Amino acid sequence: MYPLFESVCIENSQIKNADYHEARFRRSYIQLYKTHSTYSLFDGIHLTNLDPTLKYKLRIGYKQHGTLFSFSAYENSIPSSLKLVSDDTISYNLKRNNRKKLNNLYKLKGDFDDVLIIKNGLVTDTSYANILFTDGKQIVTPATPLLEGTCRARLLDHNKISEKRILEDEIQNFESFQLINALNDFDENRWIPIKNIQR
Repeated sequence: MYPLFESVCIENSQIKNADYHEARFRRSYIQLYKTHSTYSLFDGIHLTNLDPTLKYKLRIGYKQHGTLFSFSAYENSIPSSLKLVSDDTISYNLKRNNRKKLNNLYKLKGDFDDVLIIKNGLVTDTSYANILFTDGKQIVTPATPLLEGTCRARLLDHNKISEKRILEDEIQNFESFQLINALNDFDENRWIPIKNIQR
């Protein structure tokens, strides 16, 4: 059983955001096992047999004493419509293999592509991604994510985006949104109208 995992993007035979994945792995490992890891997240992983023209998802499951990893070709599939759902008890601060509560919320999406989860009145994440909002001037991300994503962390570190506590009824103050995660980086041309988020 590998209780935690990382999903990593491979493009042009290069691991993207490797330092951020390694840092989250080390933080999560300490949080779960109360000690420092004796190995690196990417130990034993080689990219020599991959097609450099393809984008891959590298999934690394890990436990106290080792990892299990797999590669799969990845095609972008980014939701463009979100249904607002509320759950004040949801918690996913570690990237766990057990996604039962998230999956149950995802089932509530109806005719929408994904759900946007509201916790205690505040905007968090979708089932698989962090969210960005823009009013046409600034780009913000909720200060209350369920999981602090690696792409989100890099954008914050580089001052490309800022954090903001966003109430559900403040969503309509923005013009558009986009979803980001390890496999789908920020793209200035990928903004979606805010009207595509509905209760």
